[in-house]
Amino acid sequence: MPTVLVKPVGDRCNLACRYCFYHPGTGSPGAVMPDHVLETMTRRFLELRQSPTIFAWQGGEPTLAGLDFYRRALSLQRQYAAEDQQVVNTFQTNGVLVGEEWASFLAENQFLVGLSVDGPPECHDAMRRGGGSSHAAAVRAWRVLQEAGCAVNILCVVSRANCQAPGELYHYFTDELRAEYLQFISCGEWTPSGGLADFSLRRGQYGRFLVALFDLWSAERARNISIKLFDDLILFLAGKPMRDCMHQATCDSHLVVERDGSVYPCDFFVGEADRLGSMLEQTPFQLRSTARARTFRERKTKQMPPRCVDCRHLDICRGGCPKFWRPQRDGNFQQYLCRDMRYFLDQRRPAMEQMAASVRARWRQWGIGSTP
Repeated sequence: MPTVLVKPVGDRCNLACRYCFYHPGTGSPGAVMPDHVLETMTRRFLELRQSPTIFAWQGGEPTLAGLDFYRRALSLQRQYAAEDQQVVNTFQTNGVLVGEEWASFLAENQFLVGLSVDGPPECHDAMRRGGGSSHAAAVRAWRVLQEAGCAVNILCVVSRANCQAPGELYHYFTDELRAEYLQFISCGEWTPSGGLADFSLRRGQYGRFLVALFDLWSAERARNISIKLFDDLILFLAGKPMRDCMHQATCDSHLVVERDGSVYPCDFFVGEADRLGSMLEQTPFQLRSTARARTFRERKTKQMPPRCVDCRHLDICRGGCPKFWRPQRDGNFQQYLCRDMRYFLDQRRPAMEQMAASVRARWRQWGIGSTP
């Protein structure tokens, strides 16, 4: 468990994205993780002596905590890290508050930044409530982060608003923004009554999107564009462990720490029924050892949708993320995106296996085996 997702301002945000799943609108104005929570969390995770230890700062919108908060965080990391312990910080932002001072700080302290951009203006702003626009602010943040020399990638949520335009998205990111690292995140949210939200992907849309995106990407391999999902799948087929938690065998890749020190197993599951305890009272090891944590960790093997069990792609998909499991009348679950992932893997797994074979050949040539 090398990663901790930290929510220093909880769900508080300066935007209102329609697809936001993180309790939008319930955050207390001005509330930031107190210093004693920040220090206890930092010390407890670094005392595990894992290297690297990854602090992933998210929200809500993490810039609302202010730069001084992160200066304190880095000071505490230096105080509690062992001499040879590598500490990595990542930062996920909508970019609205990111100017030259933020960009310089993030670059100088080697933060890996994920910037939320859902495509050109008509795609990006379609998912902001009230018809507001944040596209210009996001692009401004992208430019200033690039100029500061910050390591930054694009995080694009694939929703009903942009799923029909994979080519437009791909070329906008790679040609217009000159982005080299892209993550595409599937959007599936439900209304309180259990119906599919009107912005969520319909069945079939995501599979077609992935096939078209893969074809665009694979036709331009010489450009060395990284699309995280494709890279993860190819490296897995080449023999490396799966990096994407959605396709791992268990739900055990990280813990989530809220601003009051409450700990959850995943940021998709932060209800009271999922709460593991408090970082102020228990160590990460103790929190992961609770009955609730074990149940959550093992759910992908004990509650996997029946259709997944005999699937020819189970080795690579592992049932996907339980966020997308929908309860059925018979008490079992159905994976909402199953048809889409199956369609994509049916269509493009052979090509990815060929790419994986080429990767293994290069590893042999370089004499570094199957796990560089």
